[in-house]
Amino acid sequence: MSVPNAPRDSVLTEALLRAFALLTYGVFVWNVALHWWADTSRYTLLLLVLTESFTLMLVLFARRAVVRDLSPVAMGATIYAAFFFVLFGYTDTVRLVPEWAGATLQFIGLAWQVTAKATLGRSFGLLPAQRGLVTGGPYRVVRHPIYLGYFISHIGFLLSNFSLHNLLVLVLLYVAQAVRMWREESMLKAGEQQAAYTAYCAAVRYRIVPFVY
Repeated sequence: MSVPNAPRDSVLTEALLRAFALLTYGVFVWNVALHWWADTSRYTLLLLVLTESFTLMLVLFARRAVVRDLSPVAMGATIYAAFFFVLFGYTDTVRLVPEWAGATLQFIGLAWQVTAKATLGRSFGLLPAQRGLVTGGPYRVVRHPIYLGYFISHIGFLLSNFSLHNLLVLVLLYVAQAVRMWREESMLKAGEQQAAYTAYCAAVRYRIVPFVY
């Protein structure tokens, strides 16, 4: 399957994208950190800061993509998925479960994310791209284990910081994540590793949640 608007990256494009990620992501993470500092008992905010900081570190040290999807659809979905957390409401929320219960779910999701991202290593990136095929570790369970980790963490955060506004933010996030998954798989099926990726999809049937999707 071919993917339009996926030109080969230049060194300049790569540098500009990483500089943009560093500046904007750093500012947004700092904003969440200030909310946590105002009430250090809110462990769900602290874990959100740690999660997003780890993601930023991986983006900065990621391997340069052979081909990256720069289509408007991919760019829009990626920007929303990267910075969605700035849309969260951190005040006037309802705790559907105790803070420790939400934080526990977040920690489980974070641990799974870290494992998946460590397995991916420098092949990690934000935009759909060709950075090589990884099939070991958590990638033997589902094809997009990082998204599974995100999902578990976000459920934990929402349960301890519930509002209709925060729920809408997360619903829109997973619409964006579905777009990113489709584009990522399209990139992999179009590259030199097409046969290997097709065989991988046959062996690992589910994208995010085993036996569900």
